[in-house]
Amino acid sequence: MHQLSDSGCDIHVGGHSRIYRKVPAFETLRSSMPYELLGLGATCYVTTTDNKTVLKGYQVWKDGEYFFGREDCEEDLAREATIYKHLGGHPQILRCFGLEQHCPGVHSLRLELAPLGCVRQFINEHIDEPLPVHTRFRMALDVVTGLDYLHSKRVQYCDMSCRNLFLFDGYRVKLGDFGASLLEGYDFKPTFCEETQYELPLRGRAFKDRPSIKRELFALGSAVYEITTWKRPFQGVPDEEVEAKYAREEFPSLVGNLAGLIIRKCWDEEFDSAKQVFEAMTRLVASMGKDTLECKLDDDHRQEHCVEGSEGPETTMPYIIPP
Repeated sequence: MHQLSDSGCDIHVGGHSRIYRKVPAFETLRSSMPYELLGLGATCYVTTTDNKTVLKGYQVWKDGEYFFGREDCEEDLAREATIYKHLGGHPQILRCFGLEQHCPGVHSLRLELAPLGCVRQFINEHIDEPLPVHTRFRMALDVVTGLDYLHSKRVQYCDMSCRNLFLFDGYRVKLGDFGASLLEGYDFKPTFCEETQYELPLRGRAFKDRPSIKRELFALGSAVYEITTWKRPFQGVPDEEVEAKYAREEFPSLVGNLAGLIIRKCWDEEFDSAKQVFEAMTRLVASMGKDTLECKLDDDHRQEHCVEGSEGPETTMPYIIPP
């Protein structure tokens, strides 16, 4: 584990099996650290020491003593490191530089830093200034490409979400956060499921009987929706109400969304593989042509209208249905 000191105070982010303590408030924790705390996840902490890479861990140590964090986290770090190593290098997968040890039994995972943060954070910070439509569709294609690669390597993501998608220069997207992922041939236990807006409805099945590939592709459809419409499915609606809507087969409007057919087929379990989604999305993005269309969204970001150049009447852009 990389070690820093400031006025004799050492703070380390890593993993170790210790008793769980209540997490301090983000600003309180940030003010106590001599280096930059980028964020807190549900159970992890992410810091940067060089503004080029980040250290991901589940515990914080101060002056060589345990400060706070989660118990039994070394196994999770080792699991994620194994998956990153198995995946190797790919343009749509976050780069991992492996585990670093601070002292015996205390590790953190060094990853490349995403300069623009996670996709959801970026959307929330620019909610009234959505990126051009062609840029958003290219971002969505990056996500589909990444999941297709994951599946080709026998990895089940298990937690597809725009909070786990990371944004780089040029608005390119990489998949990351594989702490809950499953790898064929390894005895990793399921520890997590998708967030409510990304979770496949039961549709008469037991929770455990839902096909894993259909779960992955339903979540993929929600990610494509969030990126292309610039908001989460049923954003602002309580989780229990979203779950009830999904159970009634009620989904957000896709009117005017060029990826509407692809998203709907993900939600309706009509795709059988991420490869099929990749092929459909590739055709769609290719059919959009060069960046010559000026696209506007209405206040709800649901309807998309296009004007060729600066002349002519505004007309609704039709769906482009992949063959």
